[in-house]
Amino acid sequence: MFKLMWGITGTGYVLQESIDLMKELQDNFNIDLTVILSKEGSAVVKWYKKWLALTEAVKKVKVEKTPNIPFYAGPLQIGNYDLFIACPVSANSVAKIVYGIADTLITNCVAQAIKGGQIVYVFPSDQDTEPIVTSRPDGSPLILKIRDVEIENIKRLNQMEGIVVIKKFEDIRKLILQKVKEKS
Repeated sequence: MFKLMWGITGTGYVLQESIDLMKELQDNFNIDLTVILSKEGSAVVKWYKKWLALTEAVKKVKVEKTPNIPFYAGPLQIGNYDLFIACPVSANSVAKIVYGIADTLITNCVAQAIKGGQIVYVFPSDQDTEPIVTSRPDGSPLILKIRDVEIENIKRLNQMEGIVVIKKFEDIRKLILQKVKEKS
């Protein structure tokens, strides 16, 4: 069985799309999916009223208590998972990753996976130079301007060893299915 770890940080960008994809992957493919959330990821999922949707779609959902609890950094580091995707990743988490700050469950798992020679796939919410359209918790549109500091951090993220930045959300499904096919 293909083991997929999916990390969510504190941004509502593509949150429903992520949950829909997770459900499809579990329902239609032989994928053992574990979702881990940073504390802020959990707060945002609940603020957007998506907690029930997430926990109904995914069997294993774990929320950060500390950067090492629940303990996934070690299993990721030694390759116990076939794929680690972090999506969506907030600008704050991107900044922490590029500056080596591993003080949340997701940023610690990213750091430890890379130290163990694993590749980490990251889909940042704030990676376009043009404003992005996301949604408010009530579903209405929200336009966000991406700051220069966030664009600089995306450039740094793209240059990091062990990180692959996913440019378009649609590419995540293709990536996962390609990796599943490679393993089978």
